[in-house]
Amino acid sequence: MYAGKKLTGVFQPHLYTRTRDFASEFAQSLSLLDELILLDIYPARELPIPGITSKVIFDQVTCKEKSMCAKEDLLEVLKKKNLEVLITVGAGNIDRLVQPITELLKER
Repeated sequence: MYAGKKLTGVFQPHLYTRTRDFASEFAQSLSLLDELILLDIYPARELPIPGITSKVIFDQVTCKEKSMCAKEDLLEVLKKKNLEVLITVGAGNIDRLVQPITELLKER
């Protein structure tokens, strides 16, 4: 759809159990991006599971440009990026950033 454009994706994993169970599949899909910004897990109704963090996915992602950040730092991170196509993915509360990201992009 955006041939020749750099595709940057922001992913917020949702649930510790889902991250544990599907880390490899998430990593495989996210590796198709040109750049990944990976947020912390949105826990919703779950307590943390020892050893299960976003890093479980991050370590398996093979795209060359990848980073991790806290959700509250995302806007500052995006300000420094040369964005061509940006997607946000997640089932947690990442939707609360759509409007602030839209405003940030309009200011460019």
